[in-house]
Amino acid sequence: MGVRGAWRERPFRLLWFSLTASVAADHIFPIAVVVSLLKGGHSGSVVGVVLAGRLVALVTFAVFGGVWADRLPRRTVMTISQCSLLLIVTAVALWPSPPPLVLGLAIFLAGGTEAFFRPAFQACLASVLPTSLHRTGIGLTSASWRLGAAAGSALGALTVMLHDPRAALWLAAAGFAASALLLRHVQEPPAAHEHRLPVSAEIRQGVAEVSRRPWMATVISVTALHQTLIVAPAQVLLPVTTVSPYKSPLEGMYGLTLAALSLGGLIGAMIAMRLTSRRPGLIAMVALVPYGLVPLVLMEPIVPGWVFTGYLLAGIGLEISAIEWILGMLRTVPPDRQARVASLEWMAALSMTPLALSLTVPLADLMGRDLFLAASAATALLPLAALLMPGLTSFRSGCDGSSGRNGSASGPAAPDSASRTAPTRKDARPAN
Repeated sequence: MGVRGAWRERPFRLLWFSLTASVAADHIFPIAVVVSLLKGGHSGSVVGVVLAGRLVALVTFAVFGGVWADRLPRRTVMTISQCSLLLIVTAVALWPSPPPLVLGLAIFLAGGTEAFFRPAFQACLASVLPTSLHRTGIGLTSASWRLGAAAGSALGALTVMLHDPRAALWLAAAGFAASALLLRHVQEPPAAHEHRLPVSAEIRQGVAEVSRRPWMATVISVTALHQTLIVAPAQVLLPVTTVSPYKSPLEGMYGLTLAALSLGGLIGAMIAMRLTSRRPGLIAMVALVPYGLVPLVLMEPIVPGWVFTGYLLAGIGLEISAIEWILGMLRTVPPDRQARVASLEWMAALSMTPLALSLTVPLADLMGRDLFLAASAATALLPLAALLMPGLTSFRSGCDGSSGRNGSASGPAAPDSASRTAPTRKDARPAN
């Protein structure tokens, strides 16, 4: 009944299809860029630096995106974001043999637009659905996110295999164009025009919400370490391992492995929507551990079946962990500050990733690839140590009082919504 009720809302349907198209294009674009660089003879270090540009932009603009998503019409913010991405990808597709500098700039600009799109989408989604349908709506958009990611990864891989990276760029441009056209028809309820504080003051409010909850600061720290020490190295070493200028049995594995990760995320979202536990923090931390399989399956010799399985299990755990985190944040942070807290978590999770992307290949060469990957896998146990922090297993501390409006302010509330549509680590969402 909830699914039918949400699907009957035309604005929600438009948002759902728009997000699916946008996410698919988001995953096609970096595949085209990475394969273009590697087939052009550039090293894995160059790939790492180019990919780092997206994360530098995300870190730079994440908090501002969360603040401005509450200040401007959300549909306008999202439409401008998608149109900007369309122009960026089109420019790269038209550029004859774009050098790494051009590709890096395009990736950076794309990351900047994404920092504004995600919080605006979350806020718009909540405004077009009644409160009783928020859980269903966010669950469906989580499925949209993963379906788009899986479809985009698979389409990107097949396009570069059967044609070339330029064809994949045009496919990504078509996805962003479709997303922008769908957003134009979304009718968003008018937002209340209330007095706003200066941007710096609103950012400080978000920081205060985190600092007064030690468990929340610990989760954010663990997320940052997980992203830096496991996700980022795998993001560089996966394409270096599976893509070469010459045809090989591993050709096409890069995009298909990303599709396996996204499929795992979709399965994880379905599992998380059915979980009921008084220890959500325990579930969230334990669910991060399977990502430690990823560095192990990237060790020589590469066995495609093990790689796909490792990424599938990693995606399941990552999605469960992310959803439990969002639920905990929604239960304890006042509604008018949730976007800023989510943006802060996103920024912290990605803050060291550009450096990690840039240093992965040099460190792997210095230490030896297998030793480097083994050390990366060992850090997957760090979330278990975080469970020693008081309040973390239940995602609650003494400052979290009674439930607020819609069960989403400070205090206990039934877990009724969570998704990777918020600016979270899936995302951290990571490109891999």
